[in-house]
Amino acid sequence: MRRLIPALSIALAVTLVSGCGTNSGDPAASSSSAAPAAPAASKVEPTAAVKQGMDRSLAGTLTMDASVKAGNQSITMSGKMDPAARTLHLTGKAPEPIEARLIGDAAYLKSDSLDGEKPWMKIDLTKLRPNSSLRQSFDLKSQTGLIGGVVSAQEVGGGRYTGVADLEKAAAAANSEAGMREGLESTAKLAKDPKAVPFEATLDADGRLTALSYTIATKKLGDLVTEMRMSDFGKPVTVDAPPASETEAASEEMYKFL
Repeated sequence: MRRLIPALSIALAVTLVSGCGTNSGDPAASSSSAAPAAPAASKVEPTAAVKQGMDRSLAGTLTMDASVKAGNQSITMSGKMDPAARTLHLTGKAPEPIEARLIGDAAYLKSDSLDGEKPWMKIDLTKLRPNSSLRQSFDLKSQTGLIGGVVSAQEVGGGRYTGVADLEKAAAAANSEAGMREGLESTAKLAKDPKAVPFEATLDADGRLTALSYTIATKKLGDLVTEMRMSDFGKPVTVDAPPASETEAASEEMYKFL
């Protein structure tokens, strides 16, 4: 039986959960996410501009690079994704090399920590438990994360914004499905001051979020520093399944742990 270590789930979640979007319920934010935003970005209030910026970034295909550092430990990820088509290709280190591909409801994972006869494990996302961390990681349509808890922001020039986010508000705004809310609540419990997480964000001329960084001071782990960059908006994203000869399906027993 294959063995999935927690670090793999955490690493996948970095690019898909730590700040990926909002769930503000703001009709303006939802309707504007698919439209050019250059005029709107310069007129809206700074907090709304930052929240809408992530929505705009995720409105189409993109490339996302992310890193999370805590002390001398770090996780790095780089991924190309198409949220509408539910396709994703991620590579990174957590700290060992990992790779993940998503095609619809089929997820493929590759890591030295997955001990089996073949290098790739295929997972049917529809079989995962509701609170599965992997379900959370691959839920591209969920609009949740730190951005959902932004309580203040100010523009400092050059498309850059600084502000404060509240992890507890982010959790309350998060989708309760796929374990997203629970993940944010767990992070809030680790933080010294979950209501005051400083962040810096950058928007491009079209109002899309191109960079996000924030630092969570924790009670025992030191500073948890997250940095994300988004680029290549609108470029085609093609993801192929690994060769069948190198892939084996997760066993029914394994789904109890994923």
